[in-house]
Amino acid sequence: MTVQREPVSTPLLIGTCVVLSVVLANLPIRWPHGDFIEYWAAGRLNAAGRNPYDATALLIEQQPAGLTEAKPVVMYNPPWTLALAMPFGAMNFALARSLWLALQMATLLWCASRLWLLYGGEARYTIRACCVALAWGPALSAMNMGQVSTVMLAGLVGFVQCLSRRRDVAAGACMAATLLKPQLLALVWVALLLSVVTERRWKVLGGVAATVIIASLVALAPNHRVFAQYEDLMTSAPPTATFESPTISSILQVFARNAGNWPQYLPTIGGVFVTMAIWYGRRQAWNIVRELPWLIAASLFVTAYGGWSFDLVLLLVPILAVGAALVRNRDTRALVAAAVVFACVSAITVDMLLTGVPQQLWIWVTPVVAMACRRFWRRARRAEQPR
Repeated sequence: MTVQREPVSTPLLIGTCVVLSVVLANLPIRWPHGDFIEYWAAGRLNAAGRNPYDATALLIEQQPAGLTEAKPVVMYNPPWTLALAMPFGAMNFALARSLWLALQMATLLWCASRLWLLYGGEARYTIRACCVALAWGPALSAMNMGQVSTVMLAGLVGFVQCLSRRRDVAAGACMAATLLKPQLLALVWVALLLSVVTERRWKVLGGVAATVIIASLVALAPNHRVFAQYEDLMTSAPPTATFESPTISSILQVFARNAGNWPQYLPTIGGVFVTMAIWYGRRQAWNIVRELPWLIAASLFVTAYGGWSFDLVLLLVPILAVGAALVRNRDTRALVAAAVVFACVSAITVDMLLTGVPQQLWIWVTPVVAMACRRFWRRARRAEQPR
């Protein structure tokens, strides 16, 4: 895969991010705390050697920062997430929230520009790819909520770029960022493990392991009980029992309400077997970079929990990959049709954000995007085949 020169300057994005964060922090704006407050408060608690998963302690930290609800926003991410959260917890909330928003915007633009080029898009259209990312409803949701989904997106993009350049350790380090929410991309991990084993690219796993270990040690340094505290949270109040995700897993939970949480894992288990079967059938020509877009969509569809509006920012990978292929093939009719579909889906999702509809009603987005991308992807692949 040929990587073109990046027209969106990374140093420029970083500089803009710094300036924007300072400006935002000094404006008289009361930002919505969203989910960012959970990372911020957990980071503060862990840095002080206290339990970052304790509801009472979180509430005490979050109320002065603007939380008006009677219950705290609890962080369900694994302890290595605290390596990212603690630096922001060291700041006052207004500055931390402003810096995080600026970082999210810069990250989103970088990801869009890199994805476009990595999947063969023409460099002169990179700005349009960035506009697509900014217009995507779930991307706006991720920034509004201050979610770490954009970090996961950056990890996927970095993984594709490093793997394409045979920088396996760095690819693994980037892929480790997706373990901020391990359940979201289960099928991607299955396919990656199969690829690593068959191609003997063990350095990828080495990069993953090293990154997770280092991040875990950072979290453990001020609080040596953090993993036990996380285990207590997941045992006493697991997210599968308290959250209603816009996924088929949640539907199964409704029909098997008295059966415990195990039915929610059935879609993921089924998806793992299907992924393994597809990999086996294509193993001679399997390419994890080429297969990544559909693996992401499938993973989001069968995840045990999560897949909320802000998590669907990860669908930018299949969206931009398909868009790059259509532009590359000069398929005007298909490109117009794809643009119309994207505009409709994005407009509906933005309206859903503005009206605050329940998260369960987002269940249609992933399958619609997946089916549309598959249709246009197959058309693009046919156009690339020699006649």
